[in-house]
Amino acid sequence: MSIPPTFKRYESMKSKCLIFYLLTEIALLGFINTAAAGNPSYALFPIKIQGKWGYIDKNGRLDIQPQFEDALPFSEGLAPVKSGKKWGYIDQSGKMVIAPKFEKSNPFCNGLAGILLEKRFGYIDKQGQTAVRPYFAGGTVFSDGYAAVETPSCCGGKWIFLDRRGLMIPDLFFLQAKPFSEGLAAVRDKGWGYINPQGKYVIKPQFEVANNFSHGLASAAYRAGHNQAGKYGFIDKKGKWVIQRTFERAGTFSEGLARIRIDDLWGYINPAGQMVINPRFENADEFSDGLAAVKIKRKWGFINQAGQIVIEPTLDRVYSFQNGLALVRVDNQLKYIDKKCNTVRQFEY
Repeated sequence: MSIPPTFKRYESMKSKCLIFYLLTEIALLGFINTAAAGNPSYALFPIKIQGKWGYIDKNGRLDIQPQFEDALPFSEGLAPVKSGKKWGYIDQSGKMVIAPKFEKSNPFCNGLAGILLEKRFGYIDKQGQTAVRPYFAGGTVFSDGYAAVETPSCCGGKWIFLDRRGLMIPDLFFLQAKPFSEGLAAVRDKGWGYINPQGKYVIKPQFEVANNFSHGLASAAYRAGHNQAGKYGFIDKKGKWVIQRTFERAGTFSEGLARIRIDDLWGYINPAGQMVINPRFENADEFSDGLAAVKIKRKWGFINQAGQIVIEPTLDRVYSFQNGLALVRVDNQLKYIDKKCNTVRQFEY
């Protein structure tokens, strides 16, 4: 069974305002569904009914009638929707507040949203006005006042950083770049390192993997050729290893815990490097809304931060909880569930 394209994108809506990229398709989205400008009591969730998309509330009641060709979750009070062949934005009443004229549109993060217009990537504000004119091949969300964007292939396809006025940090060109997090951005030249908003290397390029900072720490792994290449640990903002390189894989801290893998099993540590949940899962996701998805005997369930199973591993596929609901697949059926695994609404595909 195939998963609807919108919910392939939904899978990456797990950590707030990370990275998304636009070419001819939305490939990545990184944001938490902060519906109703962060008011979880009025969260709305996209739903497909009889071939059209609308929105339900957290109790499963239809709030915005199905009328769109596609829809993404709300963020900062607005949601991208596809009307006809173009994308625009609606508010929580269902009113179209930014006319559908984009080939693709992405959720708002820190007041700006990435859009695709005439096959070029740019940014708009909440009034629908151009903040950064469409020119680029792709980009990240704005974070700490800057976004990383990829220049067109005719200009070398390198990544640069822009401020909210569209002005470039001078003389910075990278093979890859991630958004700023906690004042530093991971960038790749010969290897991954970290720069500050002035464009200066704070941590020199030396890593094969360099993830975003959270709780003052970032998971990283040395490049091939190093005697500890391939092992993951956590560095501080000076590049010092504060949690040593003992893991096969490591994620980003979310809600105070980071997932790590040892001997092919996943568990969780705290920022002090202490094992909080022992590795015993075949796969594991980041914590979101107080719960994390884990895989046991080829099925998915959810645990709390004490490592206790709160939703038994009986699900075929799961997506993170956001504002009290999670989208799951079981027995070839997609549905929203609450934290007690009650079905809130079946999902048509």
